[in-house]
Amino acid sequence: MQRAIMLANLLDEAKEVDVPDAFVLQNKKLLKVQMQAAGGQVLTKAGAMIAYQGQVTFARKGGGAGKWLKKQISGEQFTLMEATGTGDLFLADGANDIVLLYLQDEAIGVESLNLLAFTPSLQWDIKMIKGVAGMMGGGLWNVSLQGTGYLALISKGEPMALAVTPDSPTYTDPNATVAWSAGLEPAVHTDANLSSLKGIFGSMSSGETFQLAFQGQGYVIVQPSELPPTTQMAGPGGGGGAAGGILGGILGQ
Repeated sequence: MQRAIMLANLLDEAKEVDVPDAFVLQNKKLLKVQMQAAGGQVLTKAGAMIAYQGQVTFARKGGGAGKWLKKQISGEQFTLMEATGTGDLFLADGANDIVLLYLQDEAIGVESLNLLAFTPSLQWDIKMIKGVAGMMGGGLWNVSLQGTGYLALISKGEPMALAVTPDSPTYTDPNATVAWSAGLEPAVHTDANLSSLKGIFGSMSSGETFQLAFQGQGYVIVQPSELPPTTQMAGPGGGGGAAGGILGGILGQ
């Protein structure tokens, strides 16, 4: 049983976290971006802003003609926004847990629905997963990021990191897959008894007939849910349903 607390206690327990980092977790579901420490600019999923203090403006981030073309081919409706200014910016996504990372001259692959925000010091691009070009229009897509800077991911529950070695390949449900080592390139793996491609996209409540295969040396981060993160930021073509986790969201328009 949880009883009511005094207002003063609530204000003390929920007060802002004050550290000099560009990205800091206010709590496990809320990210605070200190704009000055981030260089006055951050890239974030459209709609993720819940509050800001100071002077912050928002603009759609296209990412260039090449990324726009990949987005158009994929048919996804997911927008990356660029926040610019001073003060503090607060971000969240559907009360999902937030995983805060700092990349130091490193690279990572991310399922786009699980990407919340990153500093512009990280370079990004859209890539297609191997083995799907002939299976559907545009294939399956993900986002690669590399460089030095902050990165915030979302996870439906607390994530787990699985080690991948040459002797131990790893297979994951697409909707449960959050991110992976840049040295690992996911490929489509299907059940040998699958009689038609319709089965791949007809009923995707689990990854039992259609998985992502990771081989090599590195890690895969998965969330404890076979459903993609609940999000209000994906458009009509993104999130949920047939391969929604992987298909759900291509950055930029």
